[in-house]
Amino acid sequence: EFDVFLHFATLIAVLIFFRNDILEILKGVLGKSESGLKILIGIIVGSVPTAVIALLFKDFFEEKFSQPKTVAAMLIVTGFILWFSSKFSKSDTVDKNYSNTKITDFLLVGLFQGIAIMPGISRAGITISVALLLGFNRTWAFKYSMLLSIPAILGAGLLELKNFSVNTNILAGGIIAMLSGILALYILSKIVSGKKFHIFSYYLWTVGIIGLLFL
Repeated sequence: EFDVFLHFATLIAVLIFFRNDILEILKGVLGKSESGLKILIGIIVGSVPTAVIALLFKDFFEEKFSQPKTVAAMLIVTGFILWFSSKFSKSDTVDKNYSNTKITDFLLVGLFQGIAIMPGISRAGITISVALLLGFNRTWAFKYSMLLSIPAILGAGLLELKNFSVNTNILAGGIIAMLSGILALYILSKIVSGKKFHIFSYYLWTVGIIGLLFL
């Protein structure tokens, strides 16, 4: 029950943080915003490979890759992905935004979001990294990654929504998770835009190595 509530608390945090973009998307649905419509199309396109991978392989990945040492190894892999994207990002030269991002770019980011169902692979880390490597500018890479998480978080929450009930402890935990999520989004946005994304690599490598040695 708590896991389900955390999913929805995280979703609310994203919706609040990106409330202006959500309103723009809603305007796009009503035919009043071209930019909102383009962002919505990008989210839908990116969600397709994510949904396919999650539905077909979620149980397999969770069964085969849930051992502590395997998770630790995946943390190290994620660290290398973040480091590589920081060093070889095309965002400063290509500068893609919502208006000139290709359908294939959306599909690729969505594909890697699907791969992030593997325990130890950071969804935000891998999607932002791939977006940067594809030439998304830093603001758009962060924004698209987070907006793309909305259907994924919603879908994951609905899949686990069985005999769900709320008590005081769960509600309190959800509120804390929501507030923490908003703060984390703010910090992450500053780190990505400030070209400091690679600092997470050192944290992931440290935790991963400790996990390999002691778990």
